[in-house]
Amino acid sequence: MPAADPILTALTRMEERLSARIDDRIRELKRDLDGSFDAVHHRLDRLEQEYEMLKAGMARLEADVGTLKADVGTLKADVGTLKAAVARLEMEMADVKSTLERLEAQMKRDRPERQDLREQAVEFRRRLADLEGRVKVIEGRLPPE
Repeated sequence: MPAADPILTALTRMEERLSARIDDRIRELKRDLDGSFDAVHHRLDRLEQEYEMLKAGMARLEADVGTLKADVGTLKADVGTLKAAVARLEMEMADVKSTLERLEAQMKRDRPERQDLREQAVEFRRRLADLEGRVKVIEGRLPPE
């Protein structure tokens, strides 16, 4: 057995070296795995932060949409009011236009009469001036007082 003893010793040493190499390799793999888990954990943290930021952004957007909906409702009501006011103004404009057309037609009809009245007024002024001249002539013939 003395010959087996160096073989067993060599095998034992080889086994120890293999065990040490396996242990080293396991430690290396464990470090790599720990690093990978740290990277995944870090990435999950970033994703959680981004998720929270997205949630906050969505909450702001929802609030803004609510405000916009309220503003649109107000605008729709204002548009309805404006449409009613425009309709009233259009009716009033139609009435004014009708009245204006009626007055213009009446003025056209009355134009000859106004012209006649003007001519008569000119004639009356001429006759009055003539009468005043005659009165002065007559007054000139009267004896002084």
